[in-house]
Amino acid sequence: MSRQLECSNASGYSVPEFLDSWTLSPMRTAQRRRLAMGSFFVGVCMLMMLTTQSTDARITREDIRRAHLAVRERGGTSSPVADLRCEADSLPTAPEGAVKFFALGDWGVRGLDVGSEAQLDVARGISCAARAIRPRFIVTLGDNFYPKGVTSENDRQFSFKFEEVYRDDALHVPWFPSLGDHDHLGDVNAQSMYSLKSDRWSMPRAWYVEVIPLTNGGKLQLIFVDWVALEGRFSVSSNDRRFQKHLGEAAGKDTSEEHWEWLRRVTSSSNPTWRVVIGHRPLISVSARSAKDDERYPAEGRARSAIREFIEGADVDLWINGHDHTAQVACSERGGGTTHFVTSGIGGYDLHALRPREEWEETLYAENGYHGFTAHIATDDTLTTHFMDERGRVRHSVDIRKDSSRCNY
Repeated sequence: MSRQLECSNASGYSVPEFLDSWTLSPMRTAQRRRLAMGSFFVGVCMLMMLTTQSTDARITREDIRRAHLAVRERGGTSSPVADLRCEADSLPTAPEGAVKFFALGDWGVRGLDVGSEAQLDVARGISCAARAIRPRFIVTLGDNFYPKGVTSENDRQFSFKFEEVYRDDALHVPWFPSLGDHDHLGDVNAQSMYSLKSDRWSMPRAWYVEVIPLTNGGKLQLIFVDWVALEGRFSVSSNDRRFQKHLGEAAGKDTSEEHWEWLRRVTSSSNPTWRVVIGHRPLISVSARSAKDDERYPAEGRARSAIREFIEGADVDLWINGHDHTAQVACSERGGGTTHFVTSGIGGYDLHALRPREEWEETLYAENGYHGFTAHIATDDTLTTHFMDERGRVRHSVDIRKDSSRCNY
């Protein structure tokens, strides 16, 4: 079992709830002195954590809040982008009080020859959409840093592929990342540790949960899973996984068993209005490469079947993934409701081909002609997904109604 280091704030400075802390009013001089003391303490704490980090970094939300406040006190990382040239808004007006968030997948390719310009184009589009709709937070769908993840929380890629690219003020909201297979080729713990160096990157560990209140008393539960770690228990040979020789303990059997136990506990201990799971790889896909993946990587195929069975049995309303560089929606019917599957691995990396239309079974929509992201709007009654292209235009929309038990094929 990995060790958890919790840092307490020696300054005694109390912070508001996490999401509300992004709108702090100007502080008085005494408060600034106390925050400066807290900033010093966070720096010391970070150094301690670097020397005690194990295979599974676990950072408390208090650690993250204090670190974010400290970075903002030093000036933060956001700035308005003057040359966006946004087109007319195409996102429908969200209902008053709705929770709005974006999802971005397979994006960290700046400087590479596999989508660098596309990542920058999507950054402009997502900035325009954010100015129009003001998302409360942004989630990532993994493969945050191609080709081999990051080497440490001080890796230049955090700045070059993240901070410098998504720098507009409208994107200066909490970012909740998940991990992909390319991230597992580097130090996955470093992506958690970066939460203590950024003022918006918010990843307490490789898997975690966030609960967001809805207007009329409901709750939106977001469960972030590490797909590669979940796969670990299904490996039975030395060559049945993608990138297997490069995977470490963070993707091994012991970690996998711990992750599955956590997932069972999280899904059985609450009854939210909407249950959304964020994971890297698809459970249903009509991408051309997906037809071969289960044969090439048997452990991945076994994991896919097990995860889908679990997700549908746990009353998950929406699964959002990247990995396949296409835009897709699929749906399955379960007792009393539906589970929708959204693929949005279109954040930058070159796009993938699709299988012929006659091979689509549970798939409602699939496209591989644009890069972009998804915008999600949640109320107590409806969960809407808008597929957005690199110019911030809506390309396809799907509504999930809480009272519906049928897929709209």
